[in-house]
Amino acid sequence: MELQNIQRLAVFKMRNIGDVLMITPALRALRETFPGARITVVVNSGTEAMLANNPHLDEVLVYQRNDDKAQGRLARMGYELSFARELRKRNFDLAISFTDGDRSAWYSLFSGARYRLGAVHYSVGKYDPRRRIYNLPAPSLVPPMHEVEKHFYLLEQAGLKLRSPNPGELCLAVPDDLRAWAEKQLEPLRPGPVIHIHPVARWLWKCWGSAAMAQVIDWLQTERRARVVVTTGPVARERERAREIVGLCCTTPLFFDGNLSLGQIAAISAASDGYFGVDTAPMHMAAAVGVPVVALFGPTNPENWGPWTPRGKVLIHPCPCNETRTRACDWNGVRACLAAITVPEAQAALDATILSPARS
Repeated sequence: MELQNIQRLAVFKMRNIGDVLMITPALRALRETFPGARITVVVNSGTEAMLANNPHLDEVLVYQRNDDKAQGRLARMGYELSFARELRKRNFDLAISFTDGDRSAWYSLFSGARYRLGAVHYSVGKYDPRRRIYNLPAPSLVPPMHEVEKHFYLLEQAGLKLRSPNPGELCLAVPDDLRAWAEKQLEPLRPGPVIHIHPVARWLWKCWGSAAMAQVIDWLQTERRARVVVTTGPVARERERAREIVGLCCTTPLFFDGNLSLGQIAAISAASDGYFGVDTAPMHMAAAVGVPVVALFGPTNPENWGPWTPRGKVLIHPCPCNETRTRACDWNGVRACLAAITVPEAQAALDATILSPARS
């Protein structure tokens, strides 16, 4: 590949919120490798906040997902064609797909980019049109590694030599106005330590027991003289679960009931002394803004999805669902792998990772 001729790059990451944040170290490396190029990142709607004010890109192009079931087929086809035209008119030289799915592969092709880099993950022996779409194919089998590292591995294996081949930190820019807003919200909770807790994930099977979470909140606010701010997503089932947790508390945390933007949640983390919660996007956001993180993991693998920070602590117990991946563990309200994490374990992790360093 003639790197000196690359002037316009398209980077596809058409996945969820945390997935988009995971590409930010690779974007930094691409900017260093192509300092004069225009970099456009293509993401799904609802995830673009993870790239707002990112200094390593020039444009975020948002693909509107078909979440409106009332939209007709012809209208949807019209949107897909118009989106393809938007890509085409940018005259990309290189398209990089960090998404395994078909959509980013086809849009890489429709973009007209001379070089198209992506991974093929279909089973060997099955026909995969992506083998023809990508003329810079990455290997189909990726060794076990964190998602952040995987992006660098794919670039290297496809033949793209980066100036900085080692991942750095995540990048999540929190504007000054949001930082000032968050400081104002937390000011009444000072002068003691403030812990940001996001107790609920989009998928409830990632959640710890409500009573256990409430017990930790009360312990923080009584025995450790800390104050807790609880956030949750806007989805009804998330809000219901978060309300249940807050309702079980004997103390009163500051509670934002699904009414914050992603930028505001990031700002709350940045203004806090640490984060405690489940495996979900705000966990990655807390790692990105540099605060210490204590994360509860169950079925998902922290080797792939753990908080990307040297100031993180993961609590996880061995279980068939996260060791062999052959079957789900028992689930009676809370998965067995998560229920095995005890309140004293969480308290010890919070003391060691957040509270003791904050006092020193």
